[in-house]
Amino acid sequence: MSPKAKTAARPAAARDDSTRKIISEKLAERIGAHKFDMWFGHARMDVDGETLDIATDSEFVANWIDKHFSRELRGVASETLGDNASIHVRVAPDLFGRREESRSESEHDSPRGRAGGRRGRRRLDPEPDQRQRARSLVLRHLADFVIGESNRLAHSAATRLAEEEDAQPISPLFIHAECGLGKTHLLQGICHRFGELTGRPQKVRYLTAEQFTNEYIASIRAGSLDPFRARMRKLDLLAIDDVHFFSNKVRTQSEFLHTLDEIDLGGARVAMAADEHPRHIRKFSQALISRFLSGMVVKLERPDRDMRLLLIQRLSQVRSVTISRAAAEEIATHCVGSIRELEGAITKLHALKTLVHRHDDEAAGRNGEIGLVLAEQLFKDQGWQPSTPVRMGTILDHVCQRLAIGRADLMNSGRHRRVVLARALVAFLGREMTTQSYPEIARELGRSYHSTVHTAAQRLKKQMIENKPIDVGSAERPLPLKELVDQLRHEILKATGRT
Repeated sequence: MSPKAKTAARPAAARDDSTRKIISEKLAERIGAHKFDMWFGHARMDVDGETLDIATDSEFVANWIDKHFSRELRGVASETLGDNASIHVRVAPDLFGRREESRSESEHDSPRGRAGGRRGRRRLDPEPDQRQRARSLVLRHLADFVIGESNRLAHSAATRLAEEEDAQPISPLFIHAECGLGKTHLLQGICHRFGELTGRPQKVRYLTAEQFTNEYIASIRAGSLDPFRARMRKLDLLAIDDVHFFSNKVRTQSEFLHTLDEIDLGGARVAMAADEHPRHIRKFSQALISRFLSGMVVKLERPDRDMRLLLIQRLSQVRSVTISRAAAEEIATHCVGSIRELEGAITKLHALKTLVHRHDDEAAGRNGEIGLVLAEQLFKDQGWQPSTPVRMGTILDHVCQRLAIGRADLMNSGRHRRVVLARALVAFLGREMTTQSYPEIARELGRSYHSTVHTAAQRLKKQMIENKPIDVGSAERPLPLKELVDQLRHEILKATGRT
């Protein structure tokens, strides 16, 4: 090639690379980062003029992309490459350093196989770092993880697993938590950091238990179980999300157990995440549970109020949104359950400010800042205040359970500090979340006069301003009073199907 031709080729290659990145970002936005990473994170994308070429390492993945993402791919390709854009999805295992598991040796040797797959597309020159670049568009980093008291231990364990040369004492690492508290972020952060430090991202794999199961079943049907096992067991790091999906899948559990054993023998690392502690996942083999417990099991707790405020600040910066302190306090009060709730609230507030209150300075706040008025309107419009009243019995049950006391203790004249606090919480939440008056709440608490109940509720309001830590009588650490009220309110609404 002449120097002039080379000079012309370099800008074209740069344009194609930039276009490929734009397509990946748009597709991840449309189908979600999780699905993008699952089905496209290990695929090869190439742009050639108005053609988008997607190469996968298995027939199963290619068929799944064809069946489930064709509409999104057409939309993204048309937006980026023009109305005449075409899409080719093909199987090209040779680009990934192995043969395709679901096709026979003779088919690979055929002219059609040598052409690069079932679509007959041209063969692309391998780019070893392209898969990692595609994954980096969606993989989260440990450095971006917001750390607080509720997740400090889990983050520390994840960092050790990813960075220390000898991570055997904590491998396998099993992280469990409710949805939306950062399990996936930690697993992907481990993968990204480990691949970055070792320089072998191709030896790192993040996938969900559902994807592991699908690939395992597909390999059995195709008679290619050995390549599947080799692919999983020769990794340096395997991260499996949503392990609870294996529940009641006996053969998959057995295969996964053997995979863990083989990986351990090879000195590789394993990180896993699930919604529950291994002992509490139903219909799991005892051998697999024992394997999980052989490493480190750590729980992600719900973020406390201070951490929620920090998360609101971080999320608003990412979205280039300015939120006043009062509005942030309002969001932190209502969004207690998960980080996703905070993300959703900020997204809706931004949309509300832009679309509804563009010319309403009082609601939108000065200088484009989201203020308290807009935040209050959001939660009012969302129906955070229940349209039908919560029953007093529900409030009584949750308060007693949280403070580890019995209902009978509330009804008698005992003055233990947790009993006194429980009466005040029932009075305060009962007045806020039900239609009952103080005299009616007093009768629920076995009191003849409502003045004591009213006084208890007012005293609690003053104590919430001081916000001192409260011993809730369980294994958890003392909580600031305002945080305890927020959590109780969230649990009551959740129990009644209002969140």
